[in-house]
Amino acid sequence: GDLNTGLYFPAADTVGVVAGGTEQFRFGSNPIPGGGGKNLLINGSMAVAQRGSQTAQGGSEALSACDRWVALGKGSPQGRVTTTQTADTDMNLNGHEYTLKVDCTTAESAVAAGEAFIIQQKIEAQNLQGLKYGTANAVEVTLSFWFSSPKTGIHCASIYLSDTGYSQIKEFTIASADTWEYFSLTFSANTSNKINNDTGSGLIVSFALVAGSNFQVSANAWASGEDFATSNQQNLLDNTANNVSLAGVQLEVGSVATDFAHEDVGTTLHKCRRYYSRVDQNAGVQALPTAFVRTVSNIKLVWQLSPEMRAAPTLETSGNADDYNVNYGGGNVACNAVPARNAGGTDVVNIKLSVASGPSAGEAVILEFVDGTASGFVAFSAEL
Repeated sequence: GDLNTGLYFPAADTVGVVAGGTEQFRFGSNPIPGGGGKNLLINGSMAVAQRGSQTAQGGSEALSACDRWVALGKGSPQGRVTTTQTADTDMNLNGHEYTLKVDCTTAESAVAAGEAFIIQQKIEAQNLQGLKYGTANAVEVTLSFWFSSPKTGIHCASIYLSDTGYSQIKEFTIASADTWEYFSLTFSANTSNKINNDTGSGLIVSFALVAGSNFQVSANAWASGEDFATSNQQNLLDNTANNVSLAGVQLEVGSVATDFAHEDVGTTLHKCRRYYSRVDQNAGVQALPTAFVRTVSNIKLVWQLSPEMRAAPTLETSGNADDYNVNYGGGNVACNAVPARNAGGTDVVNIKLSVASGPSAGEAVILEFVDGTASGFVAFSAEL
């Protein structure tokens, strides 16, 4: 109906749709997604942040403020970062209310060969079977994102196949420091290396902050090894004034980056809870599930997990026994040990509670956070 909207034919057996002068979709390259949606990443919107602000030490893995995203040091880098979920007015204009902000708190003055620091997300292998990797029918994938960097010049993103140990690196160039810029990178199909059909890590998407020569390889081709960058990668942690921010991250099948797949926060939270689920103390008394008293030192609580988690989870608590109360017929009594996981699988966990005295054998009681205690929480982790 107008001059900048219509169909065109960019390649053989391919039809593109243009609206407003910009290609929106390409049939034959980007298949119409079904089921769970086109974004293979979870929480690319950075909308879910169950843990809150997190500090990552060099040489160790730390879950970031935003669910499913990890700050990871390889080797023994000097760099230290704090990650936060941040509301950014500039990105709000682009349809993204939240961003993942990475604040450099200790500088990386010199990057050794065996050092790297990256922001990454691991994707569960059984969710990637549609890529058909390891077959002649393997497909391309396109990574699109918004990025703000303290430096201009070449930066790198990568994908890594966890089961077979192959990487592919893509470069992107920041034109203006501390400014949001949009990028899309297409990674070639991998016809040689299969992704296992299991609940482990199948593919890892990474953004390099620093990368020594042991983690460098040429761009645009599959290569053996866990690599994150080319030799052109900037050191983004060389000053404590540096901030790196990431938003609107999408990995989709095909060679064209399409509009970000916005979803309601309830759907995103549900997906995140397959890997991490947390209940925090709120203002006032907060009741948790009901438990059964065998003895005062052996109170059993059954916690139903929803959704079912990826694997049998570990239990995380504040580590302070007096953050937790048992409410019984005679009143309240503080726990004398932190709640402990006793048994369970991926959908139900048995938790053991203990108090010094109070409830009677056979009584039903309720686990509570102590009123006025801000530090209490119960979390279940089955992260990749």
